[in-house]
Amino acid sequence: MPTRPYLSDWTPAYESRFGVRMQWFGRYAGYPEWSILPSRLAADKICFFYVETGSCWIRVNGVHHELEAGELLVIRGGEEFVGGQNPERPHVSLSAALAIEQEGAANSLLHFDFQRRYRLREPGRYVREFERVLGLFKRHRSTPEIPAVPPALKPQYESLPHRDILVTGALLRWVSSLVEILRPSVAPDALEPVAPIERVLAAETWAIANLSREFTLPEWAHAAGVHPDYLGRLFRKHTGKRPMEWLNERRLREVEQLLTSTSKPLAEIAEACGFGCPFYLSRVFKRSFGEPPGRYRKMRRQAKPPR
Repeated sequence: MPTRPYLSDWTPAYESRFGVRMQWFGRYAGYPEWSILPSRLAADKICFFYVETGSCWIRVNGVHHELEAGELLVIRGGEEFVGGQNPERPHVSLSAALAIEQEGAANSLLHFDFQRRYRLREPGRYVREFERVLGLFKRHRSTPEIPAVPPALKPQYESLPHRDILVTGALLRWVSSLVEILRPSVAPDALEPVAPIERVLAAETWAIANLSREFTLPEWAHAAGVHPDYLGRLFRKHTGKRPMEWLNERRLREVEQLLTSTSKPLAEIAEACGFGCPFYLSRVFKRSFGEPPGRYRKMRRQAKPPR
């Protein structure tokens, strides 16, 4: 009797691995007070900012851009940006910041060499694909103008076991449409065995996993597989900060989160966030937030609206 091969032994017709991490995605502005405060995009993200109607300005890394309806601006991870508009002529924008993880790359979109600005030849197509994704998102209080699932269908829709598949599929379709429209070339550093941004993200991941203990820059660099000087250059390029400066800010953000969301004593928080001594933590925290930890916790709790 002939042996029949297992189907698992067959060569796959096609195989890929995608992971979607989205910072924001929506239709924004449309009111006179709109502006973007000075910000820095997360190192592993890329932002696509499209002006749907009206006009506005965005300054990226100190370079000023006046944008009209139909224009798309691309901001890469680690870049600084700020924005504003003429209050008498409010604009409406479609903005997304996300990462598409693929085959070990934290964001495969950063491996494309996108131009800074584009004028879209088919704006209607771009808007349709964007709105397709918007239609799958739950309405957020901060963005009431976003198209959403009808209220009567919300409970049923939000409980669908395949909701993540629907949203991810729509996002990937939008991204593929965007790449097809813009046709960017492959960025040179995408050909490196390990792209610099991957080194930075791997270093960040290791640091967060070891946040509760003290470690030196050489130890950190060794864990990331690079020389300390090279790690310093990478961090300054992709985050705008020196490695230990970034680490200190990350620890302080964790302290703030624990202060406002738990009742843990300060000594326990200091130990969990790598400060060791609560007196040292109090000094550093006050320098950054303007108040000592105990008073900051009390003020934040008093500021919370009653439920």
